[in-house]
Amino acid sequence: MDKLYSKSMWTLVIILIIGLALLSMFPFIWMFLNSLKSQAEINLIPPHILPERWMFENYIHAWFKPEATFGRYFINSTIVAGAGTLFMLAVCIPISYAISHFSFKGSKWIFFFVISTMMIPSDITIIPNFVTLRHFPFAGNNNWLGQGGQGFYDSYMGIMLPFFASAFSIFLLRQAFLSVPKEYFEASQVDGMTYFRYLCTVLVPLSAPSIVTASLFSFIGKWNSVLWPLLITSNEALRPLQVGLLYFVSEEGHNYHHLMAAATFTIVPIVVLYIFAQKWFHSGAVATGLKG
Repeated sequence: MDKLYSKSMWTLVIILIIGLALLSMFPFIWMFLNSLKSQAEINLIPPHILPERWMFENYIHAWFKPEATFGRYFINSTIVAGAGTLFMLAVCIPISYAISHFSFKGSKWIFFFVISTMMIPSDITIIPNFVTLRHFPFAGNNNWLGQGGQGFYDSYMGIMLPFFASAFSIFLLRQAFLSVPKEYFEASQVDGMTYFRYLCTVLVPLSAPSIVTASLFSFIGKWNSVLWPLLITSNEALRPLQVGLLYFVSEEGHNYHHLMAAATFTIVPIVVLYIFAQKWFHSGAVATGLKG
């Protein structure tokens, strides 16, 4: 009787999990199905779940319709998200290493200050960041006072620079570095290994899952960014995918069938990236979560 009850409970749990999974996937499924419909069919009430005619040509129209083609937007997003993530790692890994392995005056206060910045709403920093980059000395024909040019406005660097350092990534990597036994660090000092070599050959490989986790969060955040790239650029050739989606909304109306096709373009790379990196992502999140 107990075994029968246990099997019934497991069956209910599995059904519940499948139902929740389908519920969470429904917006993406609906987006894909609408991307294969005509505009008239999307406006039908009640709506049809499956398209009457599967219009795969919507993806061709969506790719070439904006002022700058989606291929240009795709390249821009790849550059901003990829290079921005690499710069973020180059900044956050040494900071996390210093905070976790070296004791110096004010180290705890520095870490406290870094973590406290996570409480500041990102909207508050938009104007200061814009003014700073617009008047950055010796950038974009600016003089040493930050005047006379446009600074980092309308440039890839302007899109990426404010996000080179990430408080969340520093916290995550610090927790990962603290989980590595101190004996490794002490043994490396006995062997005469430099601090930099220990970081590159021991600490980084042992903390690879957490580094991948931080990289994924950074990449996804930069890939999905809309407001900042829209403000810091006016050149269509520099704008990323998410900004390109705005061109399917006009005063004449919304081209929902093309918009859904374009949105599918933006989601597929993230899904593929997560599929290949999910093992590292899960292990990194669990490891840093358990090591409080």
